Amino acid sequence: MPSSDTEQLHGDSKRAKISAEAPAATPAEETVAKPAPQSTTFYQTETDVGITEFITPGWKGFDAVIKHRFCDFLVNEIDLSGRVVHLTSFTDADDPAPPKDEDDLEVPEDPKEAFEEAFKHLAEILGAEDAQHIRTLLESGEDTEAAFVLERELDKHTRTRIYGVTNNFLPTRVSVNTQDGQMVFKRLPPNSKPKSGRRRWEHVGEFCHFVMQKENRDSMDILNQLAKLLRVKPGCFGMAGTKDKRGVTVQKCSSFKIEHSRLIWASLKLQGARLGNFSYAPRDLSLGDLAGNQFQIVLRYVEGADPVSLQPVLDGITNTGFINYFGMQRFGNSSVPSQAVGIEVLKANWQKAVDLILMPREGDHFKVAKARAIWAETKDVQGTLSAMPPRIAMAERSILLHFLKTKNQRNCAGAFGTIPRNLRLMYLHAYQSFVWNSAVSKRIELFGMQGPVPGDLVIKAEGFKAGKTDEQTGERVRHKPVVVTAENASEYSIYDVVLPLPGAAIEYPENQVKSFYVDLMMKDDLSPFALGKHPSKEYRTGRRPRDFSYEWMRYDDGDLPLLLTDVDKIMEKEEPKSLENGQHLALKLKFDLPSSAYATMLLRELMRQETASGYQSKMSEQKADQAAGL
Repeated sequence: MPSSDTEQLHGDSKRAKISAEAPAATPAEETVAKPAPQSTTFYQTETDVGITEFITPGWKGFDAVIKHRFCDFLVNEIDLSGRVVHLTSFTDADDPAPPKDEDDLEVPEDPKEAFEEAFKHLAEILGAEDAQHIRTLLESGEDTEAAFVLERELDKHTRTRIYGVTNNFLPTRVSVNTQDGQMVFKRLPPNSKPKSGRRRWEHVGEFCHFVMQKENRDSMDILNQLAKLLRVKPGCFGMAGTKDKRGVTVQKCSSFKIEHSRLIWASLKLQGARLGNFSYAPRDLSLGDLAGNQFQIVLRYVEGADPVSLQPVLDGITNTGFINYFGMQRFGNSSVPSQAVGIEVLKANWQKAVDLILMPREGDHFKVAKARAIWAETKDVQGTLSAMPPRIAMAERSILLHFLKTKNQRNCAGAFGTIPRNLRLMYLHAYQSFVWNSAVSKRIELFGMQGPVPGDLVIKAEGFKAGKTDEQTGERVRHKPVVVTAENASEYSIYDVVLPLPGAAIEYPENQVKSFYVDLMMKDDLSPFALGKHPSKEYRTGRRPRDFSYEWMRYDDGDLPLLLTDVDKIMEKEEPKSLENGQHLALKLKFDLPSSAYATMLLRELMRQETASGYQSKMSEQKADQAAGL
């Protein structure tokens, strides 16, 4: 599923007003979904981000909790061949010993410590006597051509381990070669430079593909941690799609010239993730290399519905589908929406963009809140940085580090440019998504969802097909939308209707919706026709799930899992069973969606309930307290 954020809005009753100088206003009073419970924590609502309509009006919905536990929301990627991606094997990942090769050993920065560590490893591999012979050679001040010959043959695996130690710990002290099956150790002259180059790659493709299961972690966060563990650049890794943080997700990733044995070792050190199903391929994976995602979702504490009353709605969702809004995770979850920053980015108002990123906001981690308060009161870069925790506030730390390095707090454009690219794009995407959501709502308000009308843009729906690929570039061919006329309207359905994200070189509908884009963006002093080189594409206004199924369950303990993850299945855990007289009612859903579709928007169509994470967290707390008798 896609991810992004951006935009701040003012003067519209359906938007929260934010400024860099004042705290966030409360959400708009009018809401379409059920009102949120009372809470002191601010969060955006669906109405704030343009989500107001339903594809099938009239259904009253029901109450339930989404993501009461992370394992209530399982996502498995669907690859371009249409197969659901599963983690089925760790290979040797349960072996606690890391591989002893030249890239996996942790080398102390101090040369003396590295020297001592080297001979611990060599003694383990060769024995104490031969390790001491090599040490004596290197510590002697005699002829630099002196050498020690290991007068016994070693197998390839043992030789590889020795090369790993010498290349990592002693790169400027010793040269090692194999002659006639025997290893020769030569002392290098002083001030020698380490040899360049890596071990020969012996696999059919340059890329090692693997499957990753993660829980409550961002995809990029895991890959960055892998890069740090393996001492490679994050750019060595690729993935077909980003996945929601709040859930348990399974996806395919790729790495450039990294042995699977190294990935197995690193997998044991990851927090909240496991790797497996390794294979080698001639090309990497890039964003978009997927057909969709399979979802398994548990809605807990169901009230206001039962298997009889809900059956027609559940049976009909495959035919009716849902409005394909960008979900709430696209917009951030704080009182300073990502889209607010996006507006200032599009205006090149870097000072205000940076101010918004650094300003205090409700709902922050307490350490981040303390750091923001220091910045607001003192503008002390060093003091704020010292208080700001790493990994929680990457954008904020990037800006502050730039200020500290350059000693120039006025260069906000340069500071913003140091934020990792995926985070910078997030702000732009959030604003684009807000405009798109609002345009879809307006289109439905004007014309309904019965079918296309003249002036609509349409692209024939392809479902889960991967689409055609350009033979020269390898990129998927982008279909050009067709303008609906009175003559061709009958050739298309409402599920063929698309609307564009505002951006460069994009076509807009030829009806009242086009003027809505203009009027909406004008409120932010922007124009849909003057967004420079910012990329854009069309998205479908409606989506329908594939292979939709459901199951009712009764349970007592709200903290016990009702679904098995892929890792659970590998560990052969028992499948959860419904309790005949269970105190609480849960609804388990399973369905497939194409890429660029949000499962939470399908849930919204069913439940008619606010899907914002702040609302759902509050609901989860209330239901847990009620179950505990509090």
